[in-house]
Amino acid sequence: MKPEDIIVIVGPTASGKTSLAVNVAKKINAEIISADSMQIYQELNVGTAKVTEEEAQGIKHHLIDICSINEYFSVSDYKKLCYEKIKEILSRGKKVIICGGTGLYINAVINDMNFEEEETDFAYREYLEKLAQEHSNEYVHDMLKKVDPHSAEVIHPNNLKRVIRALEIAKNSNKTKSEHMEKERIRIQNKNSIYQFTVFYIDFDRNVLYDRINQRVDIMLNQGILEEAKKLYESHLDKNSTCMQAIGYKEFFPYFENKISLEEAVEKLKQDTRRYAKRQETWFKNQLDLIYLDGKKGTEELTNDIIRYMN
Repeated sequence: MKPEDIIVIVGPTASGKTSLAVNVAKKINAEIISADSMQIYQELNVGTAKVTEEEAQGIKHHLIDICSINEYFSVSDYKKLCYEKIKEILSRGKKVIICGGTGLYINAVINDMNFEEEETDFAYREYLEKLAQEHSNEYVHDMLKKVDPHSAEVIHPNNLKRVIRALEIAKNSNKTKSEHMEKERIRIQNKNSIYQFTVFYIDFDRNVLYDRINQRVDIMLNQGILEEAKKLYESHLDKNSTCMQAIGYKEFFPYFENKISLEEAVEKLKQDTRRYAKRQETWFKNQLDLIYLDGKKGTEELTNDIIRYMN
């Protein structure tokens, strides 16, 4: 395994990415760079399944707790910081593992995505935000389906910020967000990277994965996710902000408003997480070149599979 060879471990939520990455890191003298768009926030711990000191087992983790929920952080910001961390880790004679479930973060790094600064149409953005308030997020999402069905398939209706951005791109550039991504893929094919990324995907039978998700939610309840969600709810952030729309938190907001019971909120969280895992699975399998790992195997066996492949 050469220094420029970088292991990337991906998979849907609750697939065991963190424990596998830690185990591999221990065997190959590596440090881990997180690729999770919610673990960047200092205030969000339980609901993001942020690695604990005990789980890390002494392995250094990077790009966790790097900003506050009140700060703006983009995919472009992540890409820049990730490349800086890769260079820093390698300079210390360590190997690099990137681990996480945020496909856009991973894609930005391994394909060196070029983020063109499109002109912001504030009037159109405000118009779409008002439509969402007056009708619903789904109403605006349906607008995206008509002009860019591919983006609509991978962007959840509740992620209003990204839905609006995709509509904005389509309106102002006469190209859909999907077409911009395709242009990037063509550019990337003709570009040489100094790093060689090998992406391992932890593949589970869907029913087994769903059971793991349900169990994880129950564990999070015992760890204090309700209290964490209450603090976020009382933070008075814009309701359409990334954090306020995050799975693991927004499901409890109706409970705090006495609109549903706690049991209903928990069931909604499990349902939303299962749906999110399905979207992750679809995205990874359609967008990245993957080496599949059998989720039925134990952590030690999967670790050996990765090391054998890299050697």
